[in-house]
Amino acid sequence: MVGVGTRGDAEPMAVFAAELAGRGHDVTVGLASDLVWIGQALGLRTVDLRVSAREFLQSERGRRWLAAGDFQSYVHWMLEYKRQIADQLHEDLIALAADADVLISGTATELELVVIAEAAGIPYHSVHHAPLRSNIAFPHLLVSTDIFSPEQNLETYALMDEANWPIFEPFVNDLRTKVGLVPTTENISTRLARSGSLELQAYSRHVVPELAEWDSRRPLTGFLAPTADQRVLLDNPVEPELDQWLDAGEPPVYFGFGSMPVLDPDAALTMIERVAGVLGVRALVSMQSGTAEDSAVRVVSNVAHEEVLPRCRAAVHHGGAGTSATSLRAGLPTVVCSVFADQPFWGAQLQRMGVGSTLRFTDLSEPTLLAALEPALADGSRQRAAELAELLSEENAAAQAADALETALAG
Repeated sequence: MVGVGTRGDAEPMAVFAAELAGRGHDVTVGLASDLVWIGQALGLRTVDLRVSAREFLQSERGRRWLAAGDFQSYVHWMLEYKRQIADQLHEDLIALAADADVLISGTATELELVVIAEAAGIPYHSVHHAPLRSNIAFPHLLVSTDIFSPEQNLETYALMDEANWPIFEPFVNDLRTKVGLVPTTENISTRLARSGSLELQAYSRHVVPELAEWDSRRPLTGFLAPTADQRVLLDNPVEPELDQWLDAGEPPVYFGFGSMPVLDPDAALTMIERVAGVLGVRALVSMQSGTAEDSAVRVVSNVAHEEVLPRCRAAVHHGGAGTSATSLRAGLPTVVCSVFADQPFWGAQLQRMGVGSTLRFTDLSEPTLLAALEPALADGSRQRAAELAELLSEENAAAQAADALETALAG
């Protein structure tokens, strides 16, 4: 199993792996260097894949491109980075798969592991954290967050496949040559469909009801989240000073700017202080640097989301699948300030569900933040968010994912 990427990629894969290990499967997990500790904390055999998503995502150049909304430059840079690490990554993934009976990964290494699995003659299955494959309910999430007609929605996937394959083809066929396979003109989604591979949808049918009965290859398992016992192993306890601050007043609004490309922390903090003052709320801000002048605003560098968010009244963050799931499980109306990838999709979906609102990070300002956050504090949004949290609490995503995988392997 491979969970390369940020913590939002590594932790769900490790949770899934722990469920399989608990059922008696012999599991090895490959994670990025900065996140190997997650697998080790859950008692899993864990391999360091010698890449670091943190180093890549927090580079000054990448953060400036994201902050400016220059996604084309960012994507070109990502592809160049992948070319630079290709030989090392291929070596590590081939070694990881050497004695495997089945390979499972997230989307970051899907291109590679589909090829390695084919060369080894073993099954491959994937874990997706947002809907990436052709369906009539939504257009491709990189095309638009608006919903078109079923025919138009389907067309966006064909267009994206046509545009993406010339970019991905060299990566695929270079690896195919390394492992002794002939080159192919077939894209990954077509190959996986032909082989009948599972594409586990690791998000909730209650949040994306449009795809609740997608198809047997793409079951919606729910968000893969740690159990209470696993959270003890993965998260540090809430610091006493923060615990006291949380208890000393009304539940605050949580601002999770830690994953956003905030180039001027002081300006961001000033904006939050002003918005919080206008709305009459306290604010808990997760930011790597900065000191608030207002006692109603507290800045922390790291926070245990699962422990702290249930003690808040609303959340503002970048809208990654994992963070969105955590704020929804905590029953919080959520404002998504999306930066990239699947984040705009999750922001739009939460807005459609009536449990939040969304804006682009590049549009973030005091007026736009105020306009987005004020409705989230209303009783209607809070009630809908509480009802959704109750539904999410009844899901056991790891068990559903493991059941689906075992059924596929038995077939």
